[in-house]
Amino acid sequence: MVILQQGDYVWMDLRTRREFEVPIGAVVKLCDSGQIQVIDDEGNEHWVSPQNAGHIKPMHPTSIHGVEDMIRLGDLNEAGILRNLLIRYRERLIYTYTGSILVAVNPYQLLPIYSPDQIRLYTNKKIGEMPPHIFAIADNCYFNMQRNNKDQCCIISGESGAGKTESTKLILQFLAAISGQHSWIEQQVLEANPILEAFGNAKTIRNDNSSRFGKYIDIHFNKRGAIEGAKIEQYLLEKSRVCRQAQEERNYHIFYCMLKGMSSEQKKMLGLKKATDYNYLSMEVLSDN
Repeated sequence: MVILQQGDYVWMDLRTRREFEVPIGAVVKLCDSGQIQVIDDEGNEHWVSPQNAGHIKPMHPTSIHGVEDMIRLGDLNEAGILRNLLIRYRERLIYTYTGSILVAVNPYQLLPIYSPDQIRLYTNKKIGEMPPHIFAIADNCYFNMQRNNKDQCCIISGESGAGKTESTKLILQFLAAISGQHSWIEQQVLEANPILEAFGNAKTIRNDNSSRFGKYIDIHFNKRGAIEGAKIEQYLLEKSRVCRQAQEERNYHIFYCMLKGMSSEQKKMLGLKKATDYNYLSMEVLSDN
């Protein structure tokens, strides 16, 4: 039998009443009135009778305030991982390690953690020496390449709107800054992103700037570690978006950029009109016809 005291952190099994089928963290507020009062991580109050105390389990100390590396979690399960990310997110700490893997939670706002000073702080540091950051991953790739004289690969994956495109930009920003040579080549690599986004990104119901294609970026370095070129390959382009979109979604940005930005003479020369003149650019309800 588990004896609980006021202030104890516990796991509550509310899977039948929540969207996510995992236990939720909670803190004990009262436990001396025959029933146990707890407040969960979402701020909801629950009263638990002694007969239902089996739905409550003590929380491991590492899960209470969160950890930078989730390998250190005593509750190394889905509930423990989600709560750890939630705690750190609420403290505006969007990066968390799982060993050498970095988990990033999209803050949907600009954070002051990508300055040149931050780049210098994370340069030539081992993972774990500094708080979790995407610059640490980029630095690890770069210096492993130099140290071992072997190609490195960084995989960025996640659901729509997770921040994959922004993470790619930040890694490129870091590599351009520390490559030791500032020239038009680094600038070209960085400035290629807006063009790629114009032709490959579109508005979806979850993200106004969603990449509707995958891309593989090769960054080429010389023996001194300076960027001397890049190659970008695209794959899995969502071609169906050109002729139809789901409700409240849009075509690729470039269509709207052309129709909005071109002069009347340019549009006339290309036989273009306004966006609203094209059903496949402005349709709201799709049909199979």
